[in-house]
Parts: sequence; structure tokens; C-alpha cells
Amino acid sequence: MFRKLEDRMDSMAYSTALSQAVSILLYIHAISEEPCANFLSTKIISEQLNIPAPTTAKVIRSLSNAKLTVTKEGAKGGITLSRPLTEMTLLDVFLAVEPGKPLFKLHTDVVLQGKDTEVAEIQQKISKRFEAAEQAMRQSLAEVSLIDLVE
Repeated sequence: MFRKLEDRMDSMAYSTALSQAVSILLYIHAISEEPCANFLSTKIISEQLNIPAPTTAKVIRSLSNAKLTVTKEGAKGGITLSRPLTEMTLLDVFLAVEPGKPLFKLHTDVVLQGKDTEVAEIQQKISKRFEAAEQAMRQSLAEVSLIDLVE
């Protein structure tokens, strides 16, 4: 189930970290449903999802910083969800792994003699279109709770 989801999400390219974070959260959810479930180690998550250990640690750190997961150090430590998947959206995960990064970066280093005003107008139009597209993407991600991906 997780491999198919990750394969589908990888075909939509924005950030590999986004699909990895979603996979990690869904995996933790699935394992936590089992009796006697405890904190999961980063190593186990990395191995089971076939994500390099350093990448797994980095994504988990982002999820923890965003308060989507709780980590515990020590022999019985690891990671668990901070709240149910019904209370997490794809936008929450996106903001955790891509904090403060715009979807589009506008090339502004354009110098055309005598055309600066025209270039500025075009850049402004492009910028407005990109902002609208990013807002639509954020709205779409906010509408999907992680539990929707499991059910």
C-alpha cells in the first residue's frame, strides 16, 4: 500500500520530502494501530519505506518541528504521531517540509535597454499568476486530511 502511494506521489514533482513525509506519517499511523505499538525508530522507518536514513532523520525533524510528530530519545525512544491523521492535512505536511519556501521563484535579473518598464510589467503579471496558482495549490492541500488517503 505504501509503495503504491509513494509511487503515485512521486509522479507529481514538487518535493520528494513531501511524499516521504506523507509516507512516514501513514506508516507510523498503520503501525500504531497494532496492539502493543510503541515509538518507532528512525532506522525501522527508513528500512521499511526505503528512504535513506539521513533523509528520514531530516524529514522526521521537520515533522517534529511542525508538531506533527513526537520524538522520544533513549532505548525505548523513537517517533509517534502527535495527533490523529484526521487532524492533519496535506497542507500541514507541506508547510512542515517546505517552511517559508514559495512554490515559484521568479527570475528578476533581466536587463533590457529601454525596456525596463515593459519587463517590470510582465514580471508583475507573471508574479500575480504564480501567486494565484500557489494559493490554489495550498487550498487544495488544505482540503485533504491524511486519513482521507488511508480510507
